[in-house]
Amino acid sequence: MGHIVFENQLFDHWLNQKSQEILSKMDKEKVTTEDMLILTLKALTNHFHHMDVEFRDEFKKIDSKFEILDKNISAKFEEAENKTNHRFDRLYTTLMWDLA
Repeated sequence: MGHIVFENQLFDHWLNQKSQEILSKMDKEKVTTEDMLILTLKALTNHFHHMDVEFRDEFKKIDSKFEILDKNISAKFEEAENKTNHRFDRLYTTLMWDLA
């Protein structure tokens, strides 16, 4: 039903219980300003929870894209390094043959 907000189980339990009490009496009684504030707080905590889940999912996607990018850059760098080493070896070999 509820989500633990700010890692405070006591507050979360109180807010869930209080909001359920208010919702159950809405059709029967007049809702007070205090009741509306509690329901607003409950709605906000639900919103925060959903945004937290959504942001964490997005951060995971971004993190995986960075990992792929890092692998691609590392592979390209290694490829360039290998080409440079190969060319250097060929140049060195050519120079050694010319000096001999």
